[in-house]
Amino acid sequence: MDWVEDSVVFRGAIRRSGNSLVITIPSELSQRLLLREGQEFIIYGIGRKRPEFEGGLQVYLGYFIIHEKVLVVRMRVDVSSGSFERFGSTIKEFQETYSLTDVKFKQVNSSIVDVELYFGALTDRGVTRPKTREEVEESASSIEFKLRLEGFKVLEKEIIEKIVERKSIDPATISKASYKITEIIRWRWEL
Repeated sequence: MDWVEDSVVFRGAIRRSGNSLVITIPSELSQRLLLREGQEFIIYGIGRKRPEFEGGLQVYLGYFIIHEKVLVVRMRVDVSSGSFERFGSTIKEFQETYSLTDVKFKQVNSSIVDVELYFGALTDRGVTRPKTREEVEESASSIEFKLRLEGFKVLEKEIIEKIVERKSIDPATISKASYKITEIIRWRWEL
């Protein structure tokens, strides 16, 4: 995939600091990319000829990695009275209805499926309000009830907390979040 230029553009001047030359990063850009003092980076000199020579500096920050604390509903479901297709479409409906951030299936045998339903705040589309344990418990009971109505048998159910690593989220999503999510996420740039 090609690089995409950011919407924040500025003009600046190179200054001297001791034996080095320095460039100031404006606050809008540092907030948008969640930059911290002391953060490491790599600078590449770049150039192209078309037909005039143009030059630039690319400041490479690395990969933006987020660790999110997520409540997960784990269920072991007997699907022998229905079909896997119907079970899959039912779970997909739950994903929309309950704003699940992820769903994972694991077929244990011909009739038993382990399901994990992730109630996180970060999605590829943006940030949602973090759900409380009480809200997740209520949703889990509702999901279990609906599965039973569909003819599936919930053999086990538990709510656990997991740390999920995400690498596809733009830092601007977090910096512009209208919800306080700093309690449930940790992030870093990794070279």
